Amino acid sequence: MFQRRPFNYSDRAHFVGHSLVAPRVKVVYMPTTKSACSSIKMMLAEANDSYRPDNARYLHSPNISVAQTIHQIEVNGLQFFRYLDTALQDEIWESPDWWRVGALRHPYARTYSAFENRILMRAPSVLSEEVWDFCGDDRVDGNIDIASTFRRFVHALRGRPDLFFVDDHFTAQWGSVRDDHVRYTHFFRVDKPGEMDRFARELSERAGRSITPKRLNEGLGIKYRDVMDAHTAALIEEIYADDFARYGFEKEIFPTEPIKLVATTRETRAIDYARDITQRLRQLSRLARWRRGWKYGAGQVLRDAGLRRRLDRKSTRLNSSHEW
Repeated sequence: MFQRRPFNYSDRAHFVGHSLVAPRVKVVYMPTTKSACSSIKMMLAEANDSYRPDNARYLHSPNISVAQTIHQIEVNGLQFFRYLDTALQDEIWESPDWWRVGALRHPYARTYSAFENRILMRAPSVLSEEVWDFCGDDRVDGNIDIASTFRRFVHALRGRPDLFFVDDHFTAQWGSVRDDHVRYTHFFRVDKPGEMDRFARELSERAGRSITPKRLNEGLGIKYRDVMDAHTAALIEEIYADDFARYGFEKEIFPTEPIKLVATTRETRAIDYARDITQRLRQLSRLARWRRGWKYGAGQVLRDAGLRRRLDRKSTRLNSSHEW
């Protein structure tokens, strides 16, 4: 396995430094959030024989499930492209022996999925608290109107992209895959029937073992067509115009009238409960990181103090030996 090195800020790492390398099967993957990246990382970790789910117990990151720890290097065992030396980066980039893998998802589906994960369910993210001034729930008799809340979010995303683009779940896909810099051997749509299965079959053959796509990070079962109207779709097409133009995503026809999708009282309570759990998880994660940092700092202070005492004793002995 490649050893982790300091960040190699090469020109290539500048564009795709977030890419993950599976050295056993010679695959580099440029992840795109909300485009089956959890499933693809799992497949690559299994093909690489580096998947270590037991390591999740040692993590203090606020993953909302054990399956979500697949994003952590300690669990997937993959390597960041940015830590490799320049010669190896060049080989990965140019060699026909290496697979260079990227994946896309239709912006309608990806936008709703990001909304459900980050806004509706409020999964841990880097979003500021100001987001909630624009993305509060629309409720009917106390119950969440998911469609109306989604529309509110899309309007906020268009009006204040600066609040959302700090989280790559909301950024355009071209900025992740950078197909203007990467010569892909595998570049496919995860929402096209059969594409994930085809990639899994080819990866299985390359790895010499059976690799099966697993559905990870599944949401509430709501599809984008359940909440989409024509005006909201037009806003998404505007926000992600570069993705639509670059990758030829199909534009669909939706109802002109806003859709209502009101959660039941039980469903609303379940969503509120999940939010409370996530909030508490974030608090515990911050506390764990703080304690780990405090213990490390205290250990350094104690080690430094011990070193100083040893140096002082040695200096005293040397001074004593020079006394006449």
